[in-house]
Amino acid sequence: QRHPRRLSQRYHTNRRSSKMVNMKEINEALPDDDANDPDFAHVDKAEMLKALGQLGNNAGLIGALQHKLDDLVGMSSGFVESLHYKVRARVGALTEAQETHDELYGKFLEEKRALEDKYAKLYAPLYATRAAIVKGTKDVDAEPIEGDDVEEEAPQGIPEFWLCALRNHELLGEQITEKDADALKHLVDITSRPLTKDDFPKDEDDEEEDEEEEEEEPTGFALEFHFEPNDFFEDAVLVKKYFMADMDDPILEHSEGTEINWKQGKNLTVKVLRKKPKKGAAKNAKPITKTEKTESFFNFFSPPEVPDEDQELDPEEVEQLQEAMEMDYETGAIVKDKIIPNAVEWFTGEANEDESDDEDFSDEDEDDFDEDDEDSEDEDDSDDEDAAPKKGKGKKGGADGEEKPPECKQQ
Repeated sequence: QRHPRRLSQRYHTNRRSSKMVNMKEINEALPDDDANDPDFAHVDKAEMLKALGQLGNNAGLIGALQHKLDDLVGMSSGFVESLHYKVRARVGALTEAQETHDELYGKFLEEKRALEDKYAKLYAPLYATRAAIVKGTKDVDAEPIEGDDVEEEAPQGIPEFWLCALRNHELLGEQITEKDADALKHLVDITSRPLTKDDFPKDEDDEEEDEEEEEEEPTGFALEFHFEPNDFFEDAVLVKKYFMADMDDPILEHSEGTEINWKQGKNLTVKVLRKKPKKGAAKNAKPITKTEKTESFFNFFSPPEVPDEDQELDPEEVEQLQEAMEMDYETGAIVKDKIIPNAVEWFTGEANEDESDDEDFSDEDEDDFDEDDEDSEDEDDSDDEDAAPKKGKGKKGGADGEEKPPECKQQ
């Protein structure tokens, strides 16, 4: 589907330049859904295309048609008018109530955003304190208990705090390979912030649109992963930005990530394949090498690319893109809404236990219990003998068959 604004601009371009209307472009621009719309059942598409083609380079007729089509947007299909007058009156009363509801909901969203902004400012010093303790720039008083080795030198801060927090979440833990863990040990903080106007690159088209339309507030958020100096990449901060069409829905337009400056031979997102020279090759011939993309948590910073509006995708490609974008957004939302606010509980493993408890009492499980109760009298004995133990969370395979590193639950 093409973006309505882009489609409109395209027609205005044809009108101003007085160029011949391209029949293929008109045909592609018509929504496929209109063919199944009962309001368009009486419209002969071929005749309509023929009529549009006859407009030729008549800019006046094209402009008049454009305005006429604009006037038709939002017109009634005649369904409500066909109802009994008493039913129409009842629908009208419901419409008025809906309008009042929509006004209240708009105010609710405004107050919700204001409340979120207020508490984000209150959370900020708490997150700053947490970051200082994790890094070791701030310390706390500590008294040893029985069994503690007072002679042992204490490490700085809380080692591997964020690695453990991320790995203790099931979905995130599946994305972290053993090699990733070596780099994520140097992760010292994760922060989140709303997107600002500076996060939106402007081109000439955007500047023209801004002159005609009121500038909208930026919608979306950025995740910032802060690293101490390490052997893997040069960047001190890796950023992932989510550009949203709507935060309340939510609707993701696209996402962008930092292009990581990997140090020589340390790129965790690719693997190097080497092939020995063929027999008969020169003695000093070097082996042939090529790189291939591999699974890694750091692929998170190379999100799926959304194609241009005019690029056509087949249904399979659309489905793959949608699944990739959904997974990408889900990962970011988990980091933003779960990991960052409750990092210490994910570090200790307590948050994972809470989620497991919620899963144990899902609606599906309740239905299973109801079914078991109906015939429990006949199956009590056999159930005791045949019941399989609960499936535990064993080690999961990582990239290329690697064994996943053990979870770091501090319990």
